[in-house]
Amino acid sequence: MTMWRMFVALAALGLLGSCASVSQEECLAGNWAAIGERDGRQGQVPATILARHDSACARVDVTPDRSQWQQGYERGLAQYCTPSGGLEAGRAGRPYRNVCPASAEPRFLDGFELGRAGHRAEERVRSTEREISQLQARRRSLLAEDGEDADARRREAGLIQSELGMLRLELLAARNELARVEREIRRFRAGL
Repeated sequence: MTMWRMFVALAALGLLGSCASVSQEECLAGNWAAIGERDGRQGQVPATILARHDSACARVDVTPDRSQWQQGYERGLAQYCTPSGGLEAGRAGRPYRNVCPASAEPRFLDGFELGRAGHRAEERVRSTEREISQLQARRRSLLAEDGEDADARRREAGLIQSELGMLRLELLAARNELARVEREIRRFRAGL
């Protein structure tokens, strides 16, 4: 095997390992209650994540202790399936995988939907700021260019300036929406 092929093979193995649900060290340590608790706190789907653990640990000839994992998972899920757990998951932009028990789901979803609204508002602000920055750079570039078509560049720069004005209004609206959602989140947290 050539050196290049060996390098590619090792890199591919490294990428596969980085996608594993648990590390080889975690498999060998065998603290399945802690792993289960972490999975529960993240709102993982039991069958899916256990299959990934089985696959990851098979590489080091370890079988997960499903009983210990389940005990930890239940503890973690109890922390996840709360209004504050929903708020945190939604705010981080993570999906909800329908893992909460029916008794806890309505309050979890109250927090989750509010968190998602906060996440969307933050994304809108960031996206608009990014768009403004890109247009400003384009306008500066147009105005700094020398050579032919100076009139065409000035016209385009003028159009960009108009678009920037509209985007600044959008940014103001996005920031106002974010501030409104953040006030709602503070009230929600105060009521927990």
